[in-house]
Amino acid sequence: MLLDYLISNYEKGEPIFLTDITIEGMTEENIRYHLKKLTDAGEISRYEAGVYYIPKINIFGEKSPISADTVALHKYVSRRGKRVGFYSGYTLANHLGLSTQVPFKEEITSNYAPAQVREITIQNRKYVIRRPTVEVTEENAYVLQLLDCLKDIDKSAEEDMDICGKILTDYALKHRITREQVERFIEYYPMKIYKAIYETGVKYVSA
Repeated sequence: MLLDYLISNYEKGEPIFLTDITIEGMTEENIRYHLKKLTDAGEISRYEAGVYYIPKINIFGEKSPISADTVALHKYVSRRGKRVGFYSGYTLANHLGLSTQVPFKEEITSNYAPAQVREITIQNRKYVIRRPTVEVTEENAYVLQLLDCLKDIDKSAEEDMDICGKILTDYALKHRITREQVERFIEYYPMKIYKAIYETGVKYVSA
């Protein structure tokens, strides 16, 4: 029963979080028991406490492990296909090309952040998880990510402000971010963000 549920609801190599499993008639204790049985039987693999996955089999017939970054992505950014967060801070600056520095700790803003700011460890990989100013959804994720980047651009970017502006304008156009969307959420950010918008000259989609 549990194995059929997992196969139907998860892709191979996709992290399975115990807290996300809901099956009518099964308690959490019962689910834990059957997860252990499936793990012992080799049907699924355990990554760490409360995290499992159906392993992919490589060309050598071996089970391919999943990475800490995969677990972080599915736990804090895209949970069961639902957008719940985004990469931020120095991680975002590096991803966008605003900085060449590869941060030692990945930074993520997520609805699932356990505190306002919390450093967590997945296996031996460290992450800084922050709560968003507004709940992250599929509709607002890119706007909030842009505003988050502008908020921290004075400390996270290496490029000149005009180059940053071009990069962020390309980002805004790519994701169809409008001025109306920005104005809807900008009130949740510190006043210094207006200075960043002015200095970068970032432009949005006109309508």
